[in-house]
Amino acid sequence: MTEHYNIGYKCTGWQVNEGRGNQVALRWVSQKLERQDITYRQLDSHSNRYANTLRDWGLQAGERVFLFLPRTPEVYSAFLGILKAGLVCGTLFSSFGPEALLDRLSDGAASAVVTNQKSLRKLDEVWPLLPALRVVFLVDVPEHLSERVVSLPRLLAEAGETFEAFPARPDTPSVIHYTSGSTGKPKGVQHVHGSLKSHLRSFREVFFPKPDDRYWCTADHAWVTGTSYGIIAPFAFGLTQVQYAGGFDPQTWFSIIEEEKVNLLYTAPTVLRMMMQFEDEIYQGFDLSELRQIYSVGEPLNPEIYHWGRRVLKHEIHDTWFQTETGSIMIANRPGLEIRPGSMGKPLEGIQPVLLADDFSPARVGEVGKLGLKSGWPSMFRAYINLPDAYQSKFHGDIYLTGDLARQDEDGYFWFIGRDDDVINTAGHLVSPFEVESSLLELPAVADVGVIGAPDALLWEKVVAFIALTPGATWSNELALRLRVHVSNRVSSMAAPADFRIVQKIPKNRSGKIMRRVLRAWYAGQDAGDLSTMEE
Repeated sequence: MTEHYNIGYKCTGWQVNEGRGNQVALRWVSQKLERQDITYRQLDSHSNRYANTLRDWGLQAGERVFLFLPRTPEVYSAFLGILKAGLVCGTLFSSFGPEALLDRLSDGAASAVVTNQKSLRKLDEVWPLLPALRVVFLVDVPEHLSERVVSLPRLLAEAGETFEAFPARPDTPSVIHYTSGSTGKPKGVQHVHGSLKSHLRSFREVFFPKPDDRYWCTADHAWVTGTSYGIIAPFAFGLTQVQYAGGFDPQTWFSIIEEEKVNLLYTAPTVLRMMMQFEDEIYQGFDLSELRQIYSVGEPLNPEIYHWGRRVLKHEIHDTWFQTETGSIMIANRPGLEIRPGSMGKPLEGIQPVLLADDFSPARVGEVGKLGLKSGWPSMFRAYINLPDAYQSKFHGDIYLTGDLARQDEDGYFWFIGRDDDVINTAGHLVSPFEVESSLLELPAVADVGVIGAPDALLWEKVVAFIALTPGATWSNELALRLRVHVSNRVSSMAAPADFRIVQKIPKNRSGKIMRRVLRAWYAGQDAGDLSTMEE
């Protein structure tokens, strides 16, 4: 039936019809550790009220509504209600400033924004420059503030609890995600309702969910991970999802895992590295017997993190690889597949990666090549908003060019080398920043690291390492020499950093990717530009 393509319906009404109406869909844990349960029947009713409200306000199928909210229960009902109504949902970080808002709301021609009173002042600064923006819905005011700034609680109370979901086709636009901006200006990535097939297929193949599982994805809803695997996939599977409103604290997180009996945890290497900075003993008092699998996404998983997970948490950590543009997991380490620490794993069923040389001929086994994917999977993006030439540039025939460099070993495992534009050419030798970072992280004095190439008159580019030290470690010439020798032994002498910069924190976006453009700007003494997607 065509309505089953509607993601909003599949995640709510369909679940109720399948007999899961009384099952908890969302266990919400507030910053104060207060619990709130939302059943599938309640999620269906709430999202129906959102859909009715949006339609009653005159918003038509295909128009774009942006969520500008912190991680709250309203996010889930609003997101699914927008899709039920046939509208397109754009997701924004609540920390965005006026400049970042203007960039995305203007580019996306937003008709409406769902936000809170605290964030309204940011919108007010840029609203005169957004001619398409007709209305702002506030989730936390009891009455309308003006004709165009209106109270959602009031409107939802007046809205009907039933709604016939828009009959979305597989190619009906659903969600707009903006790229991270780790390498340049963010681009709006258009996805479709047919992506649901990829979400379900990949979730089943990678996570092996059981009907009574409790699942926790720590990614913010503004990222593709936070929607694909933090909203759509777990709800479409009928699982109970745990969400926490607060930031990272190891004791709080592990108490939640223990008390909520979380079975599946999906997080980022950044979080895992933060865990590693604490004494191992902090984790020994928690009962993790219900935790079956840990997964990582956002950037390559360093081997040291994998070994730490096995030693301290007594769990293997499975790396997964995908992009905003791919919409769902493409390559992964997963249960039943031997993990080779540092590798991306193997492609999922139906996914056909290729490695291409500079002339686009096939790269040989063991050789570094441009990572491409044969087009055709359901969650593949359909456009860059307002950038048709940029979209076309991502394809070579029917091959989507990911912009990543990788190699494939004789057993079919893929190994991440770096971004095509991140690989460092030093004296004619190609150096992977990721390999250098992984080797430096093996040393106890290094808490975190980001590596870039910087212009050099002799070498063309030199290797520069930004280092965040572990508590108690001090920088010295002796330590610098030790780091260089270690990289020389582990990677190559050409990969040894020529320069070090000591920083408090490595700049990363909220999906955990190192923002190398920021490091390059810091090194050159230049303005780092848009920092709206940077981790707080």
